[in-house]
Amino acid sequence: MNLNSFLRNGILAGIFAVLFLPFYVSDTMFFPFITGKNFAFRIIVELMSVALLILMYRDASYRPKKTWMLIAMSSLLTVIAVADIFGENFYRSFWSNYERMEGLIAHLHFFAYFVIISSMLTTERLWNRFFNTSLFASVAVAIYGLGQLAGKLEIHQGGVRLDATLGNSTYLAVYMLFHIFIAGLLMFRDGVSKTMRWVYGGVILLELFILYHTATRGAILGLMGGAFLSSIIVLFLNKENKFLRKSAIGVIAFVFVLSVAVFAFKDSSLVKNSPVLSRFGSISFKEETTKSRFMIWNMSLQGVKEHPILGWGQENYILVFNKYYDPKMYGQEPWFDRSHNVFFDWLISAGILGLLAYLSLFVIALYYIFRPEGKFSNTEKSLFAGLLSAYFFQNIFVFDNMTSYLMFFSVIAYITWRDGEKAEEVKNKYLAKDKNQASSAGSATDFGYISAVLAITALVLYFGNIKPIFASRSLIQALSPQQEGASKNLSYFEQVFSYGTFGSGEAREQLMQGALRVQSVTTVSQEIKQKFFDLTQKEIAIQIAEAPKDARYGFFYGSFLNKFGFYDEALKYLNRAQELSPKKQAIFFEIGTSYLGKGDYQKAFQVIGEAYNSEKNYQEAKILYGIVALYARQDKLAEEVLIPIYGTMLMPDDRFINAYAVRGEYGKVASLWQIRVKNDPNNADYRVALAASYLKLGQRQNAVAELRKAIELRPEFKVQGEYFIKEIEAGRNP
Repeated sequence: MNLNSFLRNGILAGIFAVLFLPFYVSDTMFFPFITGKNFAFRIIVELMSVALLILMYRDASYRPKKTWMLIAMSSLLTVIAVADIFGENFYRSFWSNYERMEGLIAHLHFFAYFVIISSMLTTERLWNRFFNTSLFASVAVAIYGLGQLAGKLEIHQGGVRLDATLGNSTYLAVYMLFHIFIAGLLMFRDGVSKTMRWVYGGVILLELFILYHTATRGAILGLMGGAFLSSIIVLFLNKENKFLRKSAIGVIAFVFVLSVAVFAFKDSSLVKNSPVLSRFGSISFKEETTKSRFMIWNMSLQGVKEHPILGWGQENYILVFNKYYDPKMYGQEPWFDRSHNVFFDWLISAGILGLLAYLSLFVIALYYIFRPEGKFSNTEKSLFAGLLSAYFFQNIFVFDNMTSYLMFFSVIAYITWRDGEKAEEVKNKYLAKDKNQASSAGSATDFGYISAVLAITALVLYFGNIKPIFASRSLIQALSPQQEGASKNLSYFEQVFSYGTFGSGEAREQLMQGALRVQSVTTVSQEIKQKFFDLTQKEIAIQIAEAPKDARYGFFYGSFLNKFGFYDEALKYLNRAQELSPKKQAIFFEIGTSYLGKGDYQKAFQVIGEAYNSEKNYQEAKILYGIVALYARQDKLAEEVLIPIYGTMLMPDDRFINAYAVRGEYGKVASLWQIRVKNDPNNADYRVALAASYLKLGQRQNAVAELRKAIELRPEFKVQGEYFIKEIEAGRNP
């Protein structure tokens, strides 16, 4: 086998290996359902790219053909790159993070993947194998989903919505969506045997079943819309095929009846008791998810107005979310990094130019499919149009991921190839045009070129994949219990940061949580606790310097400092976070905590009042406002706010207890601890706290009685408890 054949076979092996990545989960890495797949994809694409670069150098026939789709893909990549370079945070835009694994680096790989499969899959036979292999992999994923449905395998998100090996029901849904249409395309091809038609039909039913049990409304509605559109096209184009026309009418009727039935019977027990149908029956403008989507899109619109042409750069949606945060979002997840809408995601990431470049991919694909001199059958036209519309529709409510991008770029690569010249004609044309450009195998120039490509690839593999993979694995170790104790966890955190990768940002957030955890562990030495604290200070300072416009890190660090009692230092970071996100209640809450810690109760009352007044339906803000009113001795206001919620001003809640203790009202403090002891009489800690409140009231005998009961409940407390009793009986306050 000569070098060219070896390279070609290696690239083809890589192409087919990529199709099995959705089944790959790496438990040794942070975000195992995301990182493992993406790193594997990138490594395979990089190895295929180096092979193709060498192959193109040696044989001009493998160079990509200039097409409108390639121009559109190049334009999209160029716009993304420019938007990222001139965006808010190029480092984050380029590298993304472990949770998303997107950014410019991902789009460079998807572009390379598109070029590779466009250059290498040059016959219908190869494309048939490609799509059949992809379908086989999807069936394996679907079978895994059946295992989850049967209770034999864990649903990783919890609940009842299947996620298979994708780790997210939305990701699984779009994966199934693509393969349902692909199975339909293969099923209706000329020359397909009757047996295989039944096989493809079975695959469609299986994957429809799995898609249904993902309960992903966007994908399911997208499928229904795509099937409806395909059927309409069939009615217009396949006037001679009675079977297809009847099938199309049946699909249209089914979609219509199903849509009407779900909403007509949304209050029935059948719909309400179904975890899937109930999600569709609950669709309305008043539903929380729907309301949150509209709020997010409105926030996104404000961001688009600020940077309309090139957007903010990829992975910077969080800045828009912070700056234009709507206080009515209090019931949703605290930090959104996507707008959950394909239009706004592209507008924020790359502006109007980016959105137009993205939409051009669909426009060109549809042009190839439907142009009069095109090479697609009427059935293929209807199914490809249905697939593209279904995918596009579901993206109005979610966002892309590696798997959906992989399928989308594979489909448009095939559409582009089908529209183009025959592979042999392309090869002959390029050979005739460039016959003098191919290098002679074994020449010094050939050796130098190959050496340079290999050297660059080695650097890309090391810095782009190997180091981040090692960092991800170290982070998992840092978060896992270690036999050597917390000192070993600390060393793993230090190891993560020593790699200097894009994973450091997420590691710093985890480090803060780790530092807080070790503070509460009595078996951890003070030295190790201090080292955790010092490392956190050092790394968060770096993170804030790297992302100075991201309110999250100032908020996180301010909250962290509050828990250690460094209130003045916390306020410095929290006030900056509030400047970046002026309406986010959680930041006001932490600022209020700082002022409470400092003893400035009037200022705390003022700050929490701002949070409360920004959205008075927020129950937590209302409760905190009432509690802080107690600290500020605004008793009438506290009663007006808290009694409608609790029906009393004596709630056995730490916040009430602390407020009354600050006010010196130990009778109320004792009453609240008495309620807790009554509700949980075997809790020794409650007994000790009640004893302390009795002591404050001068009820020494009652205090001693509670301490004796605490010793009885917890024998290890005996030495300390008897010391307290001795001091109390001697007339001293321990």
